[in-house]
Formats: sequence, C-alpha cells, structure tokens
Amino acid sequence: MTEAGICEKVLGQKSGYVKGLGFGPKPISFSKSKPSSSEREIELEHRLIETQLLVETQQQLETQQDRIDQLEALVQKQNQQHHQQFEEILRHLRSSQGSS
Repeated sequence: MTEAGICEKVLGQKSGYVKGLGFGPKPISFSKSKPSSSEREIELEHRLIETQLLVETQQQLETQQDRIDQLEALVQKQNQQHHQQFEEILRHLRSSQGSS
C-alpha cells in the first residue's frame, strides 16, 4: 500500500489540491480532526480543578474519619469507666446488705 493510500485510509479523504500531488482526493486536515491547543488546555484545567477538588474532599473525609475514631475511643473509655463505677456500686450495696 502506498503512503497516500495509508493516509487516505487513516485520515479519510476530501477533494482538493495536495502539494506535490496535484488535484484529487486529499487526506482530511489533521488540525480539524483534533481539538485546538486552547481547547485542550481548557479541558486539562477542568480536569486539574476536578482532581484538586477530589483530593481536598478526600483529605476532609480522612480528617473527619480520624475525629470519629477519636470520639469512638473516648466513648469506649467512658463506657468502661461507667461499667467499673457501676460494678463498684453493686459491690458496695451487696456488702451493705450482708452486714445488716
């Protein structure tokens, strides 16, 4: 297959003048098939902003999860203390009843 045939197959064709080949089918312009650099920059900026927002949200979630873990540990410690106090009160009541 010739170079022109490969270009035509890959890029498609339209009629017009091709420098060095004259009039006839010519490959579709490469610049028309791809977004412009400014469009690409805008797309990349949007992706960057989205990524930054995702990272920020993830960091906030991690911070909140750390706080939740701390609070759960505190609640567990307080529950243990209350349970110990309750057991101590029960022992005291039982010893009071036994001595009366």
